[in-house]
Amino acid sequence: MANDIHVSTILFSLFILSSFFLHSTDGAATYNVLSYGAKADGATDNSAAFLKAWSAVCAQSDAAVTMYVPSGSFLLHPTMFTGPCKSKSTVVQIDGNLVASSDYNLYEAAGYWLKFKNVQGLTFQGGQLDAKGSALWECKAQKTNCPDGAR
Repeated sequence: MANDIHVSTILFSLFILSSFFLHSTDGAATYNVLSYGAKADGATDNSAAFLKAWSAVCAQSDAAVTMYVPSGSFLLHPTMFTGPCKSKSTVVQIDGNLVASSDYNLYEAAGYWLKFKNVQGLTFQGGQLDAKGSALWECKAQKTNCPDGAR
């Protein structure tokens, strides 16, 4: 009987402690790209909306901050996310898909698809990145009129 009380007390204490730690990490500021005009349709260029969300994320001085990409497909043209950011820990939580344009000329001029510059403490979680690489490799294999990056 006494052992049952001790086990119950220990389990209850662990539950309270785990709830505290889960709650304390949930308190991080979160910025949803949809709130900045992003459309999860796979066709709309969301670069400007993502940069608006990034600007808000980078300006946040909380210890931890998250840029949230919900489910769906988000088309992005070449986009540079620049820092430095005020937060010590920045998370990009992707529950959907980031999709590159099939217009390779956009990337030839920029030299990148997605670029993070001068950002410390950056973590990516989840999601998928579709840079349309298979079509670019096919172009390279056929030696047709491909952008410089595919030659």
